[in-house]
Amino acid sequence: MEKLHGQIVAFYLFDVAEAIDLHTAASAVSSSVRATFAPKPATPAYVRYQQPPLLFEGAGADVPSIDGFRVGFKVFDYGIISLRLTRDFHGTWPELADASDQLVENEALERQAEQACRSVAERLKHAAIDPRPIELTEDYLVFAISDLSRPHTADEIVDHHGDTIASVLRGERATLSRQERDEILRHRISYLANDLVIPTWNAAFVYDTPAGTQAALEIVEFANSQLLQFRYYDELGA
Repeated sequence: MEKLHGQIVAFYLFDVAEAIDLHTAASAVSSSVRATFAPKPATPAYVRYQQPPLLFEGAGADVPSIDGFRVGFKVFDYGIISLRLTRDFHGTWPELADASDQLVENEALERQAEQACRSVAERLKHAAIDPRPIELTEDYLVFAISDLSRPHTADEIVDHHGDTIASVLRGERATLSRQERDEILRHRISYLANDLVIPTWNAAFVYDTPAGTQAALEIVEFANSQLLQFRYYDELGA
């Protein structure tokens, strides 16, 4: 049976303040660095953060792991804290579906992520400008495959495993209708013949090199941080 190798990444983002002074925040955690986009070679070099966020591993905030996931944090100057949970995946297509079934809308994991974020927000409170209670959040799952036991093109993956991918992205074990499957897969994006991103509103499937996967993850994280900020201003004006 075909084997897949890659990562499962869960993002939990929290709106904690109007702004965060990143220089001050850096003094509160160990081994922090300023993040940069790690684009694929085809991406223009000018794609970069206007204000590079603060990046540190969970161990720097006394949260090294959660439920077998490695923990990382990214702090954006516009008051968003992103918690990234990463776990290696080595298994089959059915096992990827099993993992999705366990992780999509996992309330226990969400609670642990929020608790970890509250701990970091408390640690960074001296750097927060106009802090606020955690009420707005975003979460997003990425199933990122970087290696298959038999190499596939993007078209072959969709043709042979489209049903499974659609179910993985919906967190649904029952067989989806053809209409729902096609609706999910029609949003596929490829630049080269052997890379693939299929995004949905709360999850994405990625097939790419490790470097390409990293670029996709950073874009997903940044996009969700912007969405969370827009939601705050939408509610403020409502």
